[in-house]
Amino acid sequence: MKTPSGRRPLPREARVLKALDNDAVFALHEEAGRLRLGLGGSSPWFQAHLAPGGPHYLLPDPADYYWPDPEAGRRWWQCRVLLTMFDGEQVSSMLAVLPKTFIALPSTVPRFRQRHLAHIARATERDTGLWGRDHKTHCGPEHCGYVPAEEETAST
Repeated sequence: MKTPSGRRPLPREARVLKALDNDAVFALHEEAGRLRLGLGGSSPWFQAHLAPGGPHYLLPDPADYYWPDPEAGRRWWQCRVLLTMFDGEQVSSMLAVLPKTFIALPSTVPRFRQRHLAHIARATERDTGLWGRDHKTHCGPEHCGYVPAEEETAST
């Protein structure tokens, strides 16, 4: 990632890709939603459609207009997320993550593999919104196992 003119580069700790399991992905989305960072939020539908056990990957990849700037109120890093959905398809997403939260995540991916996965994440055009739109036409207990909240209460 290239630092925009007149901005400070991201710290060295941000130049790494992190592997995540489902619980970590969901926790990051919940944190972004709870803190109203603007990119994130979670839902039971989202959590139910992630591949069991992942793998999912996260890396800071801010656009110029989202470059971290505490003075402008952007104390978070815009991160790209490469998610594996329950059907095995990989999709991309963007997520706001606090620097201290990102740094605290373990870094277990070898450097060469990080570069390869970062390229895949940036090249993946299909995002969670498109995947979800296409999937909703046949979403349900018989296809993907997801039971919407209104069906859960109706069956109890």
